[in-house]
Amino acid sequence: MKDGKSGPVKRSKKAGARIPTSVKDVALVEKRRHQIFEAALQAFSKNGFHETNLRQVTKLADLAYGSIYDYVRTKDDILFLIYDNVLGELCRVLQEAAASSDDPAQQLRALIKAAMDHTDEYKEAIILLYQESRVMKTSGHLAEVYEKERSYLRIFSEVLERGAKLGMFGFPNIKVLENVLPLICSAWALKRWNMRGLSKKEYTEALVDFVMRGINAGPLLEPAIEIETPIEV
Repeated sequence: MKDGKSGPVKRSKKAGARIPTSVKDVALVEKRRHQIFEAALQAFSKNGFHETNLRQVTKLADLAYGSIYDYVRTKDDILFLIYDNVLGELCRVLQEAAASSDDPAQQLRALIKAAMDHTDEYKEAIILLYQESRVMKTSGHLAEVYEKERSYLRIFSEVLERGAKLGMFGFPNIKVLENVLPLICSAWALKRWNMRGLSKKEYTEALVDFVMRGINAGPLLEPAIEIETPIEV
């Protein structure tokens, strides 16, 4: 899904598995919850979370009104489905990126690129989730959201720690960096109003260069050759 419009989206396995359901068919539950996820993301992004009601979501999901309660209990549950799908997909792409190389520097570059690609694909969802994060505090799903967040932060920290042990990275506090990196990637969605005219490729390259220099791992690109000014005698 891009920009809140309907389209192909990879599914996070067992999305929303901790939301109670009376339906015994696991595959059907996953299918219906994915329909609800896509419909809700479209509706919430367009109209706002608090202004959207379950009837609107049900209609967009092409479900019979009332049947939505077989798969979710509340609108808060639906917001959690969005968290679960989006963060689950982030974990998946980061795991693939980390597995793409044994070299920590290459892994870190791949992680940043994967996080940026994910941010660009789910930018409407990311904006929504930041705006409505307080809802999770009262929804009963805050522990699951934290668990998902720890999962993707752990991928960053493992690469950073390995690079530090090998003497490739120099940074005083990995805990800071593992939290800041995903946030900087999310800024592509959250601050896009101030980035008009800047391409994702340009932002990604600048971010990689900034990070690699900051941890003393070298720049993204080879530095330009400086021409020495002749010394006047």
